[in-house]
Amino acid sequence: MAGEQGTDKTADETPDKTPTIERTPGDIVRDHLANKRTMLAWARTGIAVMALGFVVARFGLLLRELRLTLPRNLPEGVSTVFGTALVVIGGILVLLAGLDYLRTGQAIDQHMYRWSPALEFTLSLLLVLAAIVLAVYLILTS
Repeated sequence: MAGEQGTDKTADETPDKTPTIERTPGDIVRDHLANKRTMLAWARTGIAVMALGFVVARFGLLLRELRLTLPRNLPEGVSTVFGTALVVIGGILVLLAGLDYLRTGQAIDQHMYRWSPALEFTLSLLLVLAAIVLAVYLILTS
C-alpha cells in the first residue's frame, strides 16, 4: 500500500484526468469518411456560390444589353463586380474546406480533434454580406 500513495489515476485516464476512449480501426475509418463527406458538402456549397456569382455577373451583361429599351439608366459594372466577388468567395470557401479537411484528418489520426466553428461562421458572415449587397443592388435596379 505504501507504494500506491499518490497514484490516484485509473487505467482509463490520461495524466490530465481526461478519460480515454478505445477506438477501433472501424471508428477511425468512419470518422475519416465523415470528414470527407463534410469536405465534399463544403465544396458543393463553394461551387454553388461561384455559380451564383457567374449568374449575377451575366445578369448585369443582360441589363447592359437591354439598356436601350429600359426607361432609366442603371448603375454600370455593379453586377460584374458583385458576381466576380461571389466567384472569388466561392473559391476561397473551397480552399478553406480543403484546409479544414486536412486539419481535421490529422486531428482524427492523432486522436486530438477539437471542434471549431470558424469555417461555418465565415461562410455565414460572407453569405449575409452577399445577401445585403444583392438586396441593395436589386433595390437600385428596380
